Amino acid sequence: MKILRISGKNLASLAGEFAVDFESGPLASSGLFAISGPTGAGKSTLLDALCLALYDATPRMLKRAGSQLPDVGGDTVSALDPRTLLRRGAAEAWAEVDFVGSDDGRYRARWSVRRSYNKPGGALQPAKMSLHRLPELAPIGGTKTEVAAEIVQRIGLSFEQFTRAVLLAQNEFSAFLKTDENERGELLETLTGTTVYSEISRRAFERYKLEQQRTQALQAKLANVAPLAPGERAQLDLERGAADAAREALDSRHALLEQQLRWHQELDKLGRAQAQAEEALAAANSERAAAAERRQRLATLEAVQPARPLATEVQRLETERRQAHSSVAKLEAELAAALEARRVSNADVDAAIARLDAFEEQLRAAAPQLDQAKALDAALETLAPGHAQAKTALEAARQQAREARVRHGAKSEELARARGLVEAAAAWLAAQSRHEAVATAWAQWERLLRQAGQAQAALSSGAAALTATRTAADQALGRDAQAAGALAQAIERLDLLEANRRAAMAALGEFDAEAIGAERQQLEGRRERLAAAERAWLDLSAARDTLAGLAREADRAATAAAGAERALQEARAAAPALEAAMAQAERSLSAAELACAANVEQLRANLVDDDPCPVCGALDHPYAHQDATLKAMLTGLRAEVDGCRLRVRENGALQAAHGAALAAAQERLAALAQDRAAIDLQIAGLLDAWDADPLAAEAPGEQERGDWFGAQRGALRDALDALARREQALRAAASARDAAQRDVDGAQSVLARLRGNAEAERETATRLQSELKTLDAGQQAATTQLDALLAELDPAMAAAHGDGWQTAWRHDPVAWSQARAAEAAGWREQTEAQARGAAASATLEVEANALQARIAEIDAAGARLAFEFERIDGELGAKRAARAALWQGRAAAEVERELTTAVSAARAQVAARQQAANEAAQAETRARTAQAQLIERIAELDGAGATASAQLAEWLEDYRRQADGLDDIGDTDELARLLQVGAAWLAQERSALNAIETGVANATVVLSERRAQRAAHLESAPREGQPFEAVKATFDALVVERQASIEAATALRLRALQDDERRRQAESSLAEIERQQALEQRWGKLSELIGSSDGKKFRNYAQQFTLDVLLGYANEHLKQLARRYRLERVSYQGMPSLALMVRDQDMGGEVRSVNSLSGGESFLVSLALALGLASLSSNRVRVESLFIDEGFGSLDSETLGVAMDALDALQSMGRKVGVISHVQEMTERIATKVLVRPAGGGSSAVVVE
Repeated sequence: MKILRISGKNLASLAGEFAVDFESGPLASSGLFAISGPTGAGKSTLLDALCLALYDATPRMLKRAGSQLPDVGGDTVSALDPRTLLRRGAAEAWAEVDFVGSDDGRYRARWSVRRSYNKPGGALQPAKMSLHRLPELAPIGGTKTEVAAEIVQRIGLSFEQFTRAVLLAQNEFSAFLKTDENERGELLETLTGTTVYSEISRRAFERYKLEQQRTQALQAKLANVAPLAPGERAQLDLERGAADAAREALDSRHALLEQQLRWHQELDKLGRAQAQAEEALAAANSERAAAAERRQRLATLEAVQPARPLATEVQRLETERRQAHSSVAKLEAELAAALEARRVSNADVDAAIARLDAFEEQLRAAAPQLDQAKALDAALETLAPGHAQAKTALEAARQQAREARVRHGAKSEELARARGLVEAAAAWLAAQSRHEAVATAWAQWERLLRQAGQAQAALSSGAAALTATRTAADQALGRDAQAAGALAQAIERLDLLEANRRAAMAALGEFDAEAIGAERQQLEGRRERLAAAERAWLDLSAARDTLAGLAREADRAATAAAGAERALQEARAAAPALEAAMAQAERSLSAAELACAANVEQLRANLVDDDPCPVCGALDHPYAHQDATLKAMLTGLRAEVDGCRLRVRENGALQAAHGAALAAAQERLAALAQDRAAIDLQIAGLLDAWDADPLAAEAPGEQERGDWFGAQRGALRDALDALARREQALRAAASARDAAQRDVDGAQSVLARLRGNAEAERETATRLQSELKTLDAGQQAATTQLDALLAELDPAMAAAHGDGWQTAWRHDPVAWSQARAAEAAGWREQTEAQARGAAASATLEVEANALQARIAEIDAAGARLAFEFERIDGELGAKRAARAALWQGRAAAEVERELTTAVSAARAQVAARQQAANEAAQAETRARTAQAQLIERIAELDGAGATASAQLAEWLEDYRRQADGLDDIGDTDELARLLQVGAAWLAQERSALNAIETGVANATVVLSERRAQRAAHLESAPREGQPFEAVKATFDALVVERQASIEAATALRLRALQDDERRRQAESSLAEIERQQALEQRWGKLSELIGSSDGKKFRNYAQQFTLDVLLGYANEHLKQLARRYRLERVSYQGMPSLALMVRDQDMGGEVRSVNSLSGGESFLVSLALALGLASLSSNRVRVESLFIDEGFGSLDSETLGVAMDALDALQSMGRKVGVISHVQEMTERIATKVLVRPAGGGSSAVVVE
């Protein structure tokens, strides 16, 4: 496993994005690098980013107390939550790590968190994790849990193992040295890939438990197999025979009563069905009676359909007439508007010409003043740049003078404050001088105090845990004995219930459930087929009746259509002769009117006998003296023309009426044809369905089919009643079998639970005994460690706080340490304040003197600039006054453009007004022409409308004379309302009324069938003839008696079967128990040697060899780091051990606890172990990256050099080693550095050098 790149954004003090790439720059070629920077800059945050991306956790977070911290908006967040690393004021953060996994694949893990709405004030959202395979960025895993599991699998280390082998976090450097044996064994197992030993240990333990259970089960089984004595068995057989005979007698009586009960139930069911059919028929008749008005209205609507064309024509002519009148009124308004527009347009043209003349005169008068204004504008433009430049220079000089004076005042105030801070800090340090020794080396004393506090807390918690564990061990032993007794009782009960189950299954086997089910399926299928066939026959009969009704209605409609067509042909045949007579009469009338015209009469009156006619030149004038005769002839011809025209109009109305009647009849015939076609298709489908029905071949003729269906239902009902009695007996046997099976299942569940409880109690007792031993050893080690730490702290603390400091510390270690930390922080703060104040005072004094000299220079330059500005400003003011007198200072080009624009606009307005006048004249002409045309059209429409209205009134009179049984129609408006109903509604209403008639017919048929069924059922009444209540009471009493008889017979049969089974089992149980005991002993010995429930016994035994190899590596490094010490594994007599001890070679090989080492000694030993772990590898997990956070501050210069040599040797083996340390000598010796530099505002930047 190797780390390739660490990057992130907005994590704690690391604001913005940052990245450390170990494959580029100096980090790619360097195996050893330092991570350095001031305290709090964010060095450890880099390693937090590494852990977050891989495990969603950090070592620093896991060591904090679980208190709540305030968040935005009054929310709180746990101190253990890694999301608290999100930088304050940031809306999102992320951490990303590229690494090489244990499978040599390259991956990228990412952790991210954000606030809601991506706003800094939003609530924290759940963190997200992702894993991608590089370089294709293929995603691995979906949910956060899946991604975390995939990362652990590819790295090969859990988070705890990662912090032991790859990342040695701050204050956790000695964790592997002082961890417990189990955790140390797990880490070694993971590093070496030897998980098989844990699996073997668990399997050996589980197999021994299984063999124990099998032996106990056989022994318990043997205790319950004693058979009955011969006399007892004979008596049992006699009781069985009597019980079976009694049960058979009760079964016969039960079947008879059940049949009677079913007859009464069927009678009640048929009665309800007959009542429902009667109600349905009554409802259908009521619906038919209620539909009488609907039938009359439908007949009326169909009768008025022939008037539809006449009414449509009347409505069309009236609509067109109204539109024409409306158009005439509109044209009159348009004509008036056109006349007014023409008058207004002419006046506008005259006014526009007058305005044009005025604007042209203004333009000519303004020319001299415009030239003078242009000359002044040019002069002002020349002077303006110099004036602006002088003004800007003067203002800049004055601003510089003001700023310089402000800076000088501020510097003077800062200088006074800095001198005050120096004096205050010096006074405070003098007063608190007794804390100097502790404060200057506070990091060392703080670490020792923290370790001492942890040791004392471990002593307190260990004492409580020891007492609680001892009590729990005693209680577990008692529960173990109780669980073993309960397990034996459960095995005995299970054997008894198992025998009961076998007896019940034997009783159930006497029935053929498949045959009964097949017979039920056959009878039900027969009933469904019979019902379907009867429904098909009823539907077919109803469809045939509907078809006959449609045929009768079609005949009536065809007769009406034929009559209308004959009348229409006769009217059409008479039309040519009528039109020819009308044309001849009109020609004759035209000739007569010409002869009698006023001008002709005037010419005729001027004729003189024997003088030529001025028109034709004739000398003979026969009509000159016959005016009265001509006028009488003209009157006769006009009367003849009117009569011809009346006959032609009447003929047209007659054609329209007969045509409408023919169209209505044809439309009705088409609708009826569609309905008949649909009914024909329905009948064809119903006939096919009836012919395809299997029962069609069995059914008799159509007249006898109703009775045949009733007889078939009765026979089927009898067969189903007999089958129901057999099914009842089958269900009773199945219920008994199911009850016995449930008892067995419940007993097995109880037995499994009791076995689990017994095993758990036994394992708990063993575990608690082991924990007692571990706790005793831990208490002794903690006491030794605490004494050593207090001894190391005593010289410095006693000098600062007196000899009683330990008493105060023991009373409240945390508060006492916090008070000392505050004192040390105060000392450092005052020392730094004094240094900063002194440096600032010197700097500020120099800066204040320089500012005073600068102020003098700026004042002299400002005086010169003021004089020059006053000269230029005077000259520019005179020019501006002269220009302001012309056009109020407006630009000459603007004034000239305004006058020219006014002239152009006036010319355009004159043209527009002339065009408007022309258009008004044209509009007047168009309105007069359209008005004349519309008046002529209105006269034509009046004549045609009167004719159409007369024809419609004539049709309405004919309807009133012939409407027998139809609704009365008062006037044409009521007729129009009737004609608004469309053909679709008529067809829908017609179908609905036909459906009502069909419903009455169907209800009648159903009632007849239901009555026949009930009568047939009454004929099949039982001979006893008891009422339903008596039969029900007798049947219920018999069911109770029969159930008791069945239970008694079943119990006797079960006893006999159990006795048979015990006789058979007793013969083979002893030999089987002997074989099982031998197998149990063999697995017991193996489990005692290597077996355990969690696999640690054999694992720890196997990992002793791994630990020996690791200690070999570590001791080689100790020869360079600290030759005085040698690490060894603690060896118990015959017991595996992964505990560590230290051999002091300077003290004659004396053995010491690892907890007795001082801080510097612990660091050197832990470093040796860390280097050994880095050297230890297997084919599965090879650790190629190592990060060490802090820890070198406790080493002297010589030992530090030795440690550096060891780290150099490690990087030469191909490992990448990163070190976080404040030790200057160490950081100077490492050439490659990752610098974390503060950038102000609590943020830092990451730079690689």
